[in-house]
Amino acid sequence: MLKGLFIKRSSVQQKMLLSFLALVVLPLGLFSYISLTISRNTIEEQAGAAKLNSLRLISQKMGIMASDLNAISNLYFSNEELRSLLLSPSGDRAYQERLQRQFLTRLIVTYRYAYTWLEYYTSIFGFNNVELHTFYNGPNIGIENLWNDPWYLEAINQDGQIIWESNATPRLRPTIDEDHYVSAIRVLKDFESNTPVGMLMINVGESFLYKQYADGVAEDDQLIIFDKKGSVISATDKSRLGSSMLSTDYYSSITGNEGNFNVKLDGKPMLVTYYKVESTGWTLVSYTPLDTLLKEVNQSKWLTLIVLASLMLLSLLISYLIAKRLSVPIRRLYTSMKRVEMGDLSERTDIQGNDEIGELAFKFNRMVGRIEELHDRVVMEQDLKRKTELQNLQSQINTHFLYNTLASIRSMLVTEPAAKVDQVIVSLVKLLRKTLSDESEYITVAEELDNLQHYVTIQLARQYGKLNVDFNIQDGIGSYRTLKLLLQPIVENAIFHGIEPKSGPGTITVEGWQEEDIILLRITDDGVGIPVPLDFEEEIMLTDRVLTSAGGVGLRNVQRRMRAHFGERYGLEVVYTGNEGTCILLRWPCFIRVEELNKP
Repeated sequence: MLKGLFIKRSSVQQKMLLSFLALVVLPLGLFSYISLTISRNTIEEQAGAAKLNSLRLISQKMGIMASDLNAISNLYFSNEELRSLLLSPSGDRAYQERLQRQFLTRLIVTYRYAYTWLEYYTSIFGFNNVELHTFYNGPNIGIENLWNDPWYLEAINQDGQIIWESNATPRLRPTIDEDHYVSAIRVLKDFESNTPVGMLMINVGESFLYKQYADGVAEDDQLIIFDKKGSVISATDKSRLGSSMLSTDYYSSITGNEGNFNVKLDGKPMLVTYYKVESTGWTLVSYTPLDTLLKEVNQSKWLTLIVLASLMLLSLLISYLIAKRLSVPIRRLYTSMKRVEMGDLSERTDIQGNDEIGELAFKFNRMVGRIEELHDRVVMEQDLKRKTELQNLQSQINTHFLYNTLASIRSMLVTEPAAKVDQVIVSLVKLLRKTLSDESEYITVAEELDNLQHYVTIQLARQYGKLNVDFNIQDGIGSYRTLKLLLQPIVENAIFHGIEPKSGPGTITVEGWQEEDIILLRITDDGVGIPVPLDFEEEIMLTDRVLTSAGGVGLRNVQRRMRAHFGERYGLEVVYTGNEGTCILLRWPCFIRVEELNKP
C-alpha cells in the first residue's frame, strides 16, 4: 500500500522529501521515541516501587496500631473487675457507680497511658446498662441505641473476635470529639457461663491515623485509606472523608494485596499505588501526578520534537531547491493529462527538450491527437447508427402498422359512423407526421405521450371493444425530454402478445412519475402474461430472458436505444407479475437539454 502511494500519488519533490524522511528523520524519531518510552517506563516502575515501599512502612505502623489495640482489648476482655461490674444487677445503681469510679480511676486511665504513643478512646456498654467512656462524663448513650446499627449483629456473631468499623455511630462523636473515626469492636463475655455481658469499642480518631503517614507524603501526592466496605476513613484531602471508593471508575483495578496503575483524574494523569493492611482489611492508596514524575522526560520530549521539526523543515527546503527544475515540467504535463481526462481533447503541452520528459511530452501530444481523431470518428458512427435505428422504426410503421390501419379504416367505412372513421384518420395523420418526420430523436415526454395517445386511438378502433387503455401521468413530467418512439413499441407488444391472445377484453395501464432526478414509466397489461412458471432465480433473469426471446425484438430495440443514449444505469426492466399480465418499467434521467445527459 505504501509503495503504491509513494509511486502513484506523489510528485518528484515529494518523493525526495519522503526518501529523506525515511533515511534520516524517521530512524532518528523512532530511536528518540523508543528512548523516551523506555525512560518513561523505567521512571514509572521505580516510582511505583518507591511508593509501594512507602505504603508498606505506613502499613506496618497501622499493623502495630491494630496489634496494640488488640492487646488493650484483651486486657479489658480478661479483667475480673470489669466482669464483676458488667455482671452486677442492673437495678443496683449505687454499687455500679462505685465500681465505675474505681474502674475509671484505676484501669481505664491506666490502660490509656500504658500505650503512650496511641491516641484512642474507650467505650464500654454493659447489657446491664453500665456504661464507661474515657474522658467523657456526659449523659449515657445507651446500648439499646446501638442495636439497630449494621455492625452490632456482626460483632455479636464474631463471638469475641475484633471487627473494624468506620464511623460506627454518630452517638459516639461526643466521646471522641471528631467527626470521623475507626473502631475496634468486640463482645465482652463471662468466662464461667460463656455468655455476652457487654460491648467494648476502642475508637481512634482520623487525626491520629493521619499522623501515621503525613510525614511520608510528598507535596504533590495524595493518600487515602479506605476500609473493606470502600468507605474513606482517612485522607490528606479531608473533603474525601466518608466518601465511597466503590463509585470510582478505577476501583475495579485495585485487586490483590498491592500494585499500581495509571489513571486520569480530573483531566490529569496519575500513578495510583495501593497496599492492603491485612490485620484491619484497610487499603492504602497513594496518588502521584505523572507530570511531576516525568518532568525531565517531558522536557527531553519537547527538545526531541523541536529537533525533528527542524530536520523536517530543512528537508522540505532541500527537496524544493533540488527538485524544482525536475518537478515543474512534470507538473505541467500532469495538468495537461488532467484536462484530457476531463474531456478536452484539444489540449497540447508546450514542453520542449531532448530528455526523457521532452520525449514523453512529444508522444503525449501525438497520442492525444490520435485519440481526438478516433473520438470524432466514433461520434459520427454512433450518430449514424442512431439515425439508422430510428429509420428502421419508421420503416416498420410504414410497412406493418400503416397497412393494418388502412385495412381497418376500410372496414370501418362500412360498419362505423363517419365521425369515428374521421377520428382514426386524424390520429393516423398526426402520428405519421410526428414519427416519420426528420426532426430530432429527442422530444418532450408530453409529445411522446401524445403520439402514444394517437396510436392507442387507432388500436382502439381496430380492436372493436376488446382493448381498454388507461393513462395515469404525474403532473410536471411532461416538460422533460425522452426518445422518440420509446413507448409505442412496448404498448404494441402488450396488445399483440398480451391482449389479443386473451379471451375477452383486456386493459393496458400507462403510469408515469418522477423520483428525484429519474423519470419512471410503467406499462402494465392484464393479458396472457409470461406462459412459463418462474422460480426465484429465473425471476431475477426475467428481463434478459424476455429480451432474448423471439417476441422481444421491439423490446430489445428499446433497451438498446435507451442504453446508448442514457447509459447502462437506465433502460427497460420486465417485472414479474405471475402468469397473468406483464409489467414493463422504463427509467431514464430527467433532462431538458440534450447537453445535460451524463452517460457513465
